Amino acid sequence: MPMEADDGKRPSVGVVVSLLDLGDGKCRVILDDVRSDSPQRETSWHFDCFFTHKRLESRQLENMTLPDGEYQSLGEAVLMRLMALTGKIK
Repeated sequence: MPMEADDGKRPSVGVVVSLLDLGDGKCRVILDDVRSDSPQRETSWHFDCFFTHKRLESRQLENMTLPDGEYQSLGEAVLMRLMALTGKIK
């Protein structure tokens, strides 16, 4: 299925996902809420609040061998938070 063309519209809220190497064989995936004053593609996102984080094995991340449940729970956390931020769930 082809992707739709990007119309440039963006919401005023979102989630930033980042990865921090802790240097001890572990990494931390961090999810932060962000906000924008300009709902368009070329926008600046500003930190709003910390949402959650998860420590994971660096080797498993590098080899993309995390258990399926880890990938699923990260995806669920991102979508759940986006839905909460946009008022889709309470």
